Amino acid sequence: MESMIYENIKRNKNNVMDINPQVTISYIQGATVNINAENNKDYKIQFIDSDTNHIHYETTIGNNCWAKCNIEYFVNWEIRVYKNNEIFYTEKYNANNKRIYIAFDSKALGDTLAWMGSTEEFKKKHNCKLVVSTFHNHLFETQYPDIEFVTPGDVVPHLYAMYSIGLFYTNNNSINHFKNPSNFLERPLQKMCSDILGITHKEIKPKLIKKDIKKDDKLITIAIHGTAQPKYWNNTTGWQEVVDWLNDKGYRVKLLSKEQSGFMGNFHPKGIETHPWGPLELVMDEMRKSKAFIGIGSGLSWLSWALGTKTVLISGFSYDWAEMEDCVRITSPNDMCGGCFNRMRLDAGDWNWCPDHKGTNRQFECTKSITGKMVIKELEKFL
Repeated sequence: MESMIYENIKRNKNNVMDINPQVTISYIQGATVNINAENNKDYKIQFIDSDTNHIHYETTIGNNCWAKCNIEYFVNWEIRVYKNNEIFYTEKYNANNKRIYIAFDSKALGDTLAWMGSTEEFKKKHNCKLVVSTFHNHLFETQYPDIEFVTPGDVVPHLYAMYSIGLFYTNNNSINHFKNPSNFLERPLQKMCSDILGITHKEIKPKLIKKDIKKDDKLITIAIHGTAQPKYWNNTTGWQEVVDWLNDKGYRVKLLSKEQSGFMGNFHPKGIETHPWGPLELVMDEMRKSKAFIGIGSGLSWLSWALGTKTVLISGFSYDWAEMEDCVRITSPNDMCGGCFNRMRLDAGDWNWCPDHKGTNRQFECTKSITGKMVIKELEKFL
């Protein structure tokens, strides 16, 4: 009899409480939404740019699942979660007083110096607690006391958002537009960083340690070496012509490059002093002391610029807008090939990379065509 009573009881299939799920959102290299719930429901997730109201991504997931938008650069996100076709949860990006991590992907000194100023602008805009990793932290730690510097690769806890700064490509060598909203090859180096961080681009010099070093009006510093042959001034007489002219004018010329004469077939001009091997800080002191610095598209040119030294930049493999604005820029004549760095990906494994004319008599014509007289003409304007 008792068993028959239980068999005749109708089960109430509606007695499970429809409790709203727990929604957690993070913005670490892309916006991610997690749904945790007891009930068996589907949830529509929308990833929206609140500045434009554009839906970048929309998907439907079940309980105890997650969804992520592949965009990793800064977007002023608004996340909407729908249940039963109605919004029951929404969140807008708000970095105020939260920990934000900006990681520099490049080890290059020039990249680091070019990008550092934009990180502080991001901090000012969002009033966040900023964590930054670079491969040259020692240059900045004392100058940015409100920024926490960490070693690249370290675990950084309790983050609200994270952004990576670098030149990012896909496996087929096209621009990775999930990591950068624009074609960075067509932008100045600094704008690459401001684009990723979603701030207005302007040229910002990083804060470096100030020293009271007396200027030597008869000292000119130079750096002739770079990380690939297309960066060099490949006019075989160019450096010697400039050094001879400077010596005739009574200037001492000091080479700051650490590479020895003959490195990768590149020989030092005669009539120069060479800076002894030592820490970068001593190189910086020589730059501070010198009346002007002459270099190529390398990190030492960016260092001279950052220190406020008169900087003369000789380059043909990049366009004349690609580096810093505050410099004297000498580039190849208009009828010559040039700007390959801003047109295609540099093959870092090919020292003699010259994508248009390698192996021909036009190889490196972009800098071969820059003459010593062209450089001297610019030097005459301020020396």
